[in-house]
Amino acid sequence: MKILVLNPFAGVTREAEHCRRVARPGTELVFENIGDVYPLNYVTYIYYRHHCAHAVVERVLRAQDQGFDAVFICCCYDPGLGEAREVADIVVTGAFESGAHYVNHIAQRYSVIATEPKTVHCYRELAQLYGTDSKLASVRHINLSARESYAERTDPSILVQRTLDVARRCIEDDGAEAILMGCTLQSCPLTVAGKGDLQGVPIIDPVLVGFKMTEFLVEAKQAGLPVISRYGTWQKPPPEEVAQLRPPRR
Repeated sequence: MKILVLNPFAGVTREAEHCRRVARPGTELVFENIGDVYPLNYVTYIYYRHHCAHAVVERVLRAQDQGFDAVFICCCYDPGLGEAREVADIVVTGAFESGAHYVNHIAQRYSVIATEPKTVHCYRELAQLYGTDSKLASVRHINLSARESYAERTDPSILVQRTLDVARRCIEDDGAEAILMGCTLQSCPLTVAGKGDLQGVPIIDPVLVGFKMTEFLVEAKQAGLPVISRYGTWQKPPPEEVAQLRPPRR
């Protein structure tokens, strides 16, 4: 299978090497960002997400034309996930959606660790959208923007320590049985440091879970199993209208 891991913003990250580490033998992995059309290195603001989502959909449709089996949107805001899933025939997954469903398989109550106060609302909204909010114990943050979470701006050890401090509060004060990281830029340092557990509580890296979910869905599709419902929410729009809305090919 051939999977595009799409970093839906500009900036150099470590997601690709982590995905390759857990990839099945025979999985071809291509990693890209969309810096050519979305020059910012984070998507915290609602306005930014709007611009990012449009660029993601266009890249997903191009990936479909290029013969990819799937696109994994490697950002916990899941920008463009619903829109891309609606119009594309290949598998499209998102980091937070995958992580939220996975964490509910392994625990009865979970907390999300966000970046900063601005982002807390997003994870509550996504948990409600994905139907996992009834098990959501809390959303806390480490008070550090995704923009500042690159290694050249903040030492990864600071990210790790802040995350562990907040995770402890989620466990002891909120009753969380599992922790889902709410930012791929902030989950990777924990994976590198081997900090996937605190007091017996798993700390989930949505990059790894999302990529493995993508592989699973591609294999399910190859086995003849349904991977999307085209009734209701993801009913496909008329292709001739989609063609009218897409920018001309260069």
